[in-house]
Amino acid sequence: MRASGAAIREMPITERPAPQTGQFSAKVVAKDGAQVAFAAAGNSFFVLPSSSLCGDVQVGERLSLRFNQGRASLENGRTRGR
Repeated sequence: MRASGAAIREMPITERPAPQTGQFSAKVVAKDGAQVAFAAAGNSFFVLPSSSLCGDVQVGERLSLRFNQGRASLENGRTRGR
């Protein structure tokens, strides 16, 4: 199945709630004027309002986010994806 790619195509991708507390490193996978989607571990993603992120983010960029009571902020150690 791996050789044909069928295993990957058949894996479900699910939305999960954004973390409530702690630090999280995630890759921006999609964005529009109001929301930004981040890839999370295990074929899942979470969505944040773009207004909660100070600054412009780009698809493909890996960001370090800090969550406090469900609110996200960008860490100073922001790094660009390769």
